[in-house]
Amino acid sequence: MCFHTTQKTTAKDLKKFFNLPMIAEEEHTLFHHVNGFDHPKLAVIARYGELALHHFRWGLIPPFIKNFDDALKISHQTLNAKSESIFEKPSFRNCIMKQRCVIPVNGFFEWKHVGKDKLPFFIHPKSHEFFLLAGIYSHWMDTQHNELINTFSIITTEANELMADIHNTKKRMPLILDQRNMNDWIDDELPKTSVIELMQGCDDINMAAHPVSKILSSKTVNSDIPEITEPVDSYTLF
Repeated sequence: MCFHTTQKTTAKDLKKFFNLPMIAEEEHTLFHHVNGFDHPKLAVIARYGELALHHFRWGLIPPFIKNFDDALKISHQTLNAKSESIFEKPSFRNCIMKQRCVIPVNGFFEWKHVGKDKLPFFIHPKSHEFFLLAGIYSHWMDTQHNELINTFSIITTEANELMADIHNTKKRMPLILDQRNMNDWIDDELPKTSVIELMQGCDDINMAAHPVSKILSSKTVNSDIPEITEPVDSYTLF
């Protein structure tokens, strides 16, 4: 699945690269390693009010959720949405046709199981700056705090050859869009057949990966540091 990623591009560079405005630019945070279970706000591209870079919280909360405790619980379960069942799951089926977004990331992290060990890898584009991850978004009104919360989920699909070797237990990966398909993905008038066509996944021709420090796996050491994406020659202690 996809629970760990990096979005370390500045607001200025994101706006320039995608030629889009950024709403609430003061909310933009650079992440070298971010854990989805912390429910961070990430920059996403969506047609929400206007086509722009918005900041949505990771962990989709469907509008039918009644209270804050239930919202927190379900947000832990909706960091990802499986492409194979997204049209059927109650949390996702009302979003997939009209509320699709793109999450631009500089790469993501996954663990390879080798015996009893879990070895962290950084997966990144070979020749360009971003992976464009396909997502869906939703809006939930927190009546307890009188706040509208915008949230998103990253869509996952069956792993390609590279990712099946790294994520060698569940063999999943985020759904990565070709840049030429970005505008179609966020088009809320796109027919269902076209949406399904865009969810076919990608090969690994434009993907690269290398092992990184086991700091990534630590619950006590801060791994949100620039060095976390750098390759290591061999696995040692932190």
